[in-house]
Amino acid sequence: LERDKQKNIQVAMFVGGCVRKFLTNEDIDDIDIASIFTPEELKEKLKDSKFKIKETGIAHGSVTVVLNSSKFEITTLRKDSKTDGRHAEVSFINNWKDDSSRRDFTINAIYMDRAGKIYDPQNGRDDLKNRQVKFIGDPSSRIEEDYLRIIRFIRFSIHYDNKQSESKIIEAVKLNLNGIQNLSKERILDELCKIFKLKNIDVLLENKEIKSIFLIAFPEFKYLDRLKKYL
Repeated sequence: LERDKQKNIQVAMFVGGCVRKFLTNEDIDDIDIASIFTPEELKEKLKDSKFKIKETGIAHGSVTVVLNSSKFEITTLRKDSKTDGRHAEVSFINNWKDDSSRRDFTINAIYMDRAGKIYDPQNGRDDLKNRQVKFIGDPSSRIEEDYLRIIRFIRFSIHYDNKQSESKIIEAVKLNLNGIQNLSKERILDELCKIFKLKNIDVLLENKEIKSIFLIAFPEFKYLDRLKKYL
């Protein structure tokens, strides 16, 4: 992607989970890359290479690039122009800071170039060090863009053993809990599976705020405390 690029122009950087896990010395199981190139430009750049492209989310600027058994999710820098709590209409941009502003949590908006240099416009690295899960900008606004972020907030709070969240974040989450009903069962189930696969799932029982939110969102788990028998 960097072939023939102009000097002082960043065309692609790692972002999201792979950078977060790199910084915390966790196993990296997926690679996300942000790029200034549109899906069509990506296909043109890679057309004579060993990489194969799958159009997995082309309407949102995402393609999956495959080499042997390795997969790389590449997404064009974008701005969400319109959302309904489930889907977003996007416009492609070439501004890295603006791209970071539309992401969910500060810890997911840390970029890293090929040389390992960090670009952190939302101060996510400090939050990661302090095990803080914070929404970018106004929590309610971020949640209303995609209500799945409530469940993701629960998951990351458990994963990083977030002892105490800011009161405004907890309030925003509780006010928007009904929005989960607008999500597809598949998206909810996928996040729930990730939660129950966490090695430190016991944090869900120990963190009263997160446990309370989880039980309001999923009253079906009213016997959640029975998990203690298996931990």
